[in-house]
Amino acid sequence: MKFLLIVALNAAAAWLTVWLVPGLQYSGDWWRWILFGAVIGLINAIIKPVAKFLTIPIRIVTLGLFTLAINVGLMTLAIWVAKDADVGLTADSFWAALLGGLVLTVVGSALNLVNRD
Repeated sequence: MKFLLIVALNAAAAWLTVWLVPGLQYSGDWWRWILFGAVIGLINAIIKPVAKFLTIPIRIVTLGLFTLAINVGLMTLAIWVAKDADVGLTADSFWAALLGGLVLTVVGSALNLVNRD
């Protein structure tokens, strides 16, 4: 049940991000938002812990600020995976995807405050 809530929150964050960021477009059915939310959830569950572990020294030096760079990178990866998987989300340029990753990180973090145990 918790995974479904995470997927729904990620899908809502993605919808809001596409609405806010110029250069990101969505064309598709509503269920594709759910699919994209699942992609974000899988990336955060599988790749994020590994990336955070491998970057412990630089995160210590930057006092944790590099974690934001990791989050933006992973969200940018999710946007590019969605583009290649024909989910319906496309980015006009790398910079649009990067800005989308930053906005998606901030919006997703704000929405995930609802999901705290």
